[in-house]
Amino acid sequence: MTARLPRKLAAVLYADVAGYSKLTGLDEEGTHRRLGEFLDMFDAAVGLHNGRTVHYAGDAILAAFDTASDALSCAVSTQREFAQRNAVVAADRRLQFRIGLNLGEVIIDRSRVITNSQNDLGAASATVTVESGGQLYAVGGSYSSNIA
Repeated sequence: MTARLPRKLAAVLYADVAGYSKLTGLDEEGTHRRLGEFLDMFDAAVGLHNGRTVHYAGDAILAAFDTASDALSCAVSTQREFAQRNAVVAADRRLQFRIGLNLGEVIIDRSRVITNSQNDLGAASATVTVESGGQLYAVGGSYSSNIA
């Protein structure tokens, strides 16, 4: 019998940039530079909120937290910081991150965190539109907050 992989309960944050392909079509180098800056800020915020970045894929980031409140605090603080950074950028060049959060069981394999919910998180983040005022919604929950 094969040993079961270690599992734990974790809050997972998945974020990607809305319209990234369109943005790179307008300004590939500038968009890529700004994405690097934003991902660096995101990674720093994850650490400040007791999480760890576990994967990057193009314009996306996946992070794990021990608590849902830390994941939510990270999402709110990054959206606030990104809104400030975007305020000085032309509207059609702004990097708008969509963020999905999930609390569930994950598999720990080597240094990776594997979650069955990654596709669900991607779909959840794709349904969130962050206007310039910045709204944060918890799908299936009761949390709603203006983050501007």
